[in-house]
Amino acid sequence: MSNFKNSILIVAFNYSDCLNNKDYIIDLYKEHFKKIIIYSDFPERKEHQGVNYVDVQKGLYIHRIFNHFYQNYKEDINSCDGLFYTMDDNIINLNILNMYDSSKIIYKYDQNRPLDSFKGWHWDKKWGKNAIYNLEKDYTYKGFGINTYSGGFGDYFYLPKKYLSKKTFDLFQIFSRHNVFLELAIPTIIRHIESNEINYNNYTETILWNDERMELKKLTFIKKIFNIEFNLFAHPVKFNSNPKALDWLSDIFQKKKCVVITTINKPTETILKHINNKEYDVIIVGDKKTPNDYKDLNCIFLNIEIQNKLFAELSQLIPLNHYGRKNLGYLYAIKKGYKVIYETDDDNIPHENFDAVINFDDTIETIKDADNQWINIFKYFTNNNWIWPRGYPLSQIKKNPKPNFKFDNLKNKTDIAIVNGLVENDPDVDAIFRLICNHEVEWEKDKKIIVSNENTCPFNTQNTFWLDKNLFLGLLIPCSVTFRYCDILKGIIANTLLRHNNKNMAYTSPNVTQLRNEHDLMQDFESEIPMYLANENIVNQMSVDELKITTPKGKPINPNFNKELMLNIYQKLYDIKIITELDIKICKKWLEFF
Repeated sequence: MSNFKNSILIVAFNYSDCLNNKDYIIDLYKEHFKKIIIYSDFPERKEHQGVNYVDVQKGLYIHRIFNHFYQNYKEDINSCDGLFYTMDDNIINLNILNMYDSSKIIYKYDQNRPLDSFKGWHWDKKWGKNAIYNLEKDYTYKGFGINTYSGGFGDYFYLPKKYLSKKTFDLFQIFSRHNVFLELAIPTIIRHIESNEINYNNYTETILWNDERMELKKLTFIKKIFNIEFNLFAHPVKFNSNPKALDWLSDIFQKKKCVVITTINKPTETILKHINNKEYDVIIVGDKKTPNDYKDLNCIFLNIEIQNKLFAELSQLIPLNHYGRKNLGYLYAIKKGYKVIYETDDDNIPHENFDAVINFDDTIETIKDADNQWINIFKYFTNNNWIWPRGYPLSQIKKNPKPNFKFDNLKNKTDIAIVNGLVENDPDVDAIFRLICNHEVEWEKDKKIIVSNENTCPFNTQNTFWLDKNLFLGLLIPCSVTFRYCDILKGIIANTLLRHNNKNMAYTSPNVTQLRNEHDLMQDFESEIPMYLANENIVNQMSVDELKITTPKGKPINPNFNKELMLNIYQKLYDIKIITELDIKICKKWLEFF
């Protein structure tokens, strides 16, 4: 998994009178980096602790800080994965940071060129070409063999560990000693230590000058930069002149829970209710038919263009006009780092406090069907004799009309990895039930139960909370099976992950009401035929022996265990002709992000 949690972040202040924002900036970034080091220009402000002061001449020579950093933080350099540097008014888009490759440089690639090819105000000043002429006379500098230069924005960069060498810091030191302007020194040094474009990340940024900067004082513009255009950087965001930006950025970057929905419809009551819930970010995953209305709403809108921008290869593999586009919303949520990922559809209206279902007492009752591999969990919540969840094997309906439920207690609520809520009004049953029975169902209220992982329990993507980040890779929806089967097959895969990780799922009384979008039941029936025919056999193929894995005792220690397990599950599904090679390719590309 590519992330920056073992990297150092340097935040540099050009003006020490902005240090009143130091603690906020540290709080904003602290979960994303191993250590945050603060630098500032003079004058020293004794009321602010933990600041390194270096004379950077209001930022003109900000690269002077790197000599101090190298001399004073060598142990941190040796133990980190890389160095991220930014100025205090240059905001990193934390929502997408982990989608970039931490083994590559983050800086705009360009080629260094001969000095006489450059013109412009910053080259003609004393700290431009004149400073470089003096630099070239330095005997030590001649030893680096640099005779070409570059210019560019100097307010941020990221260098992976392999570039944090003595040579790199010596270059920063000698450029700063000769007072070469930061926007000449930083790009020249970076493009000298790495000249191959393949070792640079591609990204976009919003950098505004002069009167344009007033746009950055508008909340709508800030959200557009980060949640609609998905730029990695925005500059300059001035907290002292616009203190409201502190709250804006907290709202954009620091939520711990999200809702993932894919839709081709205009905003529905469901979507608008979720958007108005200030505890959740709402991730709308677009498809070819999705209207652009979502660009004007307070949500994260991943249209096809953005999906291709953030997840180019995976996005190209997943078919268009397919429910599987939702996978890119899951991946966005995973890489952002949410603690709770809630998946639903645009026609499931949440009740008040809909997420109270994920709060459990210390001791919770568990349920198991002692006579069957499968469990018809619906019968725990209703006295309806002839109801079963979509995905439950048809052969079990008359064969096992009265489950042999056995109850026990689960003592560790952290073992609950998935919570699936029932649906009021229009429950998730299959087309056969709707065509033949279609009884009105009354669910019992305020019930929760943990399902033994010894049973296989069908569940869907309509109303499901995922709570364990180690199992988030199980959010992947298969893309080569039918629409009415893809989420059920995903649920069977998730059951297998739970079993091999000794984790559990919970079922609860309804916390949403479905106003079902229009369906053709015969088309649904046709789409569900593979599910009717295959599910029992699939579960029989999910044993340790069949998957050719060794399940570790207790909790998995090897972080690659679930990746190997996931790939083995997909390979087995391919071998028994449930999925096609497309899903193998998608799964492999998906797992590269973990």
